[in-house]
Amino acid sequence: MNETVLIIDDDENDIIITKRVLSKAGGGIRTDVARSGEAGLEFLRSATERPALVLLDLKMPGMNGFETIREIRADTRLKNIPVVVLTSSTLESDMTEAYASGADYFLHKAFDISQFTGDIRHLLERWLKT
Repeated sequence: MNETVLIIDDDENDIIITKRVLSKAGGGIRTDVARSGEAGLEFLRSATERPALVLLDLKMPGMNGFETIREIRADTRLKNIPVVVLTSSTLESDMTEAYASGADYFLHKAFDISQFTGDIRHLLERWLKT
């Protein structure tokens, strides 16, 4: 498998953990990182090869995850990329707004690494050619 996942997250620890789990869950996955919604959109719009999946945090300074999803869905070149919200939020209202904004899936960042690895493995099986 030679798929790319774009992680859009401002928290360095969450990025490191997510990259580690992606590596463990699906060998051969390449990751790119954007540390804000704006940087993620810039990356997506300028990339010659678009990622197969976007993992997006909600709570970021500047453009938050909801706004980022809406921008992705409004862009005809990007709108078909699966976007998974990956957040520590457990608020029902955040899940509802994420789906209303166009998210394909909402995943709570599990603090248990084996649970998180299983969740990520499920996502990869669902959206990537594994």
